[in-house]
Amino acid sequence: MKANLHIALVTPFSWSAPSAVNQHVADLALELKALGHRPVVVTSSDEQGDMVRVPELFRRHRGRVIGLLAEYREGGTTGELLLPQEGSGPLRPADDVPVIPVGSSFPVRLNGGVANLGLPVDVTSRVERLMLGGDFDLVHVHEPMAPSLSFTALREARSPVVGTFHLTPVGVAAYEMGQAVLDRFFDRLDARIVTFPRGVDVMADLYPGEYKVISCGTRLPSATRKPGEKTSPGRSFALYVYRGDARRSYRALLRALASDFPAELELVLVALHRGSMDRWVPKPTPRKLRNQVALYEFNTVLELASLYHAASVVVLPYLGGEWLCASASEAATGGCPVVGPDLPPTRDFLAALTAAGGKGTVFSPSASGSLRAAISTVLAAGSPAAPGLAPDAATPQAGPFSVAMKSVAAQLETVYLETLAVTSARKGLTTKTPVTGHSLHVREIGGESARKRIKGGAFGLARAEWINADLHVHSNFSKDCTSSIESILAVAREVGLGALAIADHNEIEGAFLAQELARGDPFIIVAEEVKTAEGEVIGLFLQKGIPRGLSFDETLSLIKQQGGLVYVPHPFDALRTTPSYRALVDNLYRIDVIEIYNAKVALSSFNLAAERFAAKYNVVAGAGSDSHVLQGLGTAMLRMPRFNDTVTFMAALWEADIIARRKNLLYLQSLKLLHTTLDRVLPEE
Repeated sequence: MKANLHIALVTPFSWSAPSAVNQHVADLALELKALGHRPVVVTSSDEQGDMVRVPELFRRHRGRVIGLLAEYREGGTTGELLLPQEGSGPLRPADDVPVIPVGSSFPVRLNGGVANLGLPVDVTSRVERLMLGGDFDLVHVHEPMAPSLSFTALREARSPVVGTFHLTPVGVAAYEMGQAVLDRFFDRLDARIVTFPRGVDVMADLYPGEYKVISCGTRLPSATRKPGEKTSPGRSFALYVYRGDARRSYRALLRALASDFPAELELVLVALHRGSMDRWVPKPTPRKLRNQVALYEFNTVLELASLYHAASVVVLPYLGGEWLCASASEAATGGCPVVGPDLPPTRDFLAALTAAGGKGTVFSPSASGSLRAAISTVLAAGSPAAPGLAPDAATPQAGPFSVAMKSVAAQLETVYLETLAVTSARKGLTTKTPVTGHSLHVREIGGESARKRIKGGAFGLARAEWINADLHVHSNFSKDCTSSIESILAVAREVGLGALAIADHNEIEGAFLAQELARGDPFIIVAEEVKTAEGEVIGLFLQKGIPRGLSFDETLSLIKQQGGLVYVPHPFDALRTTPSYRALVDNLYRIDVIEIYNAKVALSSFNLAAERFAAKYNVVAGAGSDSHVLQGLGTAMLRMPRFNDTVTFMAALWEADIIARRKNLLYLQSLKLLHTTLDRVLPEE
């Protein structure tokens, strides 16, 4: 597995708005680049400079994003147009990490705060084209199932997808409210990560599955003092950091301090993030606290290093929120006592902190005097490490606790490599199938219309020893078709088919008869479209029939046992019974071909979903007319080198082009209905 991965890091929040998730993505990108990878941040933005960049990057005919990314991916210089604007987010142009804006954001108010989400209003087509032409090895989406840019990327991805659930307030609300709708997209995540151990329980209640715990991390330097060691003599102060829309939390903190200021402290130092203050102005310090609360303004977390290291105690965000895990990670580098709101992430953090010899406890934001009591407890000489912690929180729940972003990036690198290893359709396959290079349904940036290309391909010059093949044809051996084998062969020769697969429903005799009558012109692939307990699957190059009604797993085994190939037809046609997404992923190693173009599907989006799947998991693409009437023959086919067995067939598919002479679906379906019902309604002679 190659080490220099081209990774898209997708964040749901506007890059120009202060966000803990954005900070995590920025820090992760820097560490991944230090490891030799090629990360790209995909985001929304409200900065005027970024709005100017969007059309230059994504203009249909002259957009530059794909070409610039190709240079970056190959180790060339990073084009200036890819670099972020100075001061527009947590990355600078000098960091040399591409930040690609795909549209603007939309403010969402929740729990007294505002989050700027990149909603899929005007960004879907840009994300689709970016996923198509960006040639990413892997896509890492953050808060993947919240209604945002991240969810759009999850749907449009053509590479394996890793999702990190930060469980921000917006994310939790979306996961709970949209569970019925979002559940079917959950299996599209090839690896799932949460940032604190108890987050596994939260997510498992909503979306059962396997999760890994990896801290959100921080790039803040570690403290020189050991956990629990007192600072040098000086003023005793508590540190509180204001970031994001923390107005409600900050007001609650000021009320608690005004009501009962901790006697052990001389001062509470509030570090105010300038970008956050500009958007969300914090409440002025009450006159009663002006001698006890001091303000300090900062731009980057690195400016807080000395404060974290010198503070007597760190107070985590008073009501929790998006920055809770980030603040906990930063506090861990300071080696001083920590108090935080009684929430699952806080307890997980304190369990790991106290196990390492540090001090910390929780307070109840709703209880008067709770903050003062918590601070007094952890600062008292000889106090227990973490009073008040529940027994099950006495030790970390998920292995070694690491907050250093370098370690976090290394853990994620392992997840990336493992994900790529298990999602490859065939082990050891190092090249990408043709379906990953272009789309039959999406107009690429700088490319010709997909419709024009697929239609015009039928009139292209034929190369020597190349034929047209239709891999999905039915005969009167299927109950819903009246086309005889003789008539199918005659029409196939008329339309120029050099090969076709007779794939009748749960029947194989028609294919054997066609093979006998055709005598190699056209070449007949003996096939069967089998109705399994989980949907339909076609076996190609079969020696004998396969019974219907077996499980998907059993059916695939029977196809493979006789040396056949597994061909999955119309896999995402919502109007038919199809195998589940999970069943397809679990059987990637046994699936040979995915039908990405079926001429009989009602909506082109069904074919598009199949194309994305084949590209995402590097499965060879197929096409077929799914013809039930003679007029449908050749409406979808492959132009490919001539073949005569499974080995030469699979080799030919790597060079095949999909072409179409699609006819009106209503016309074809009407013909099918007439042909299959006339004998029931007309009187016998």
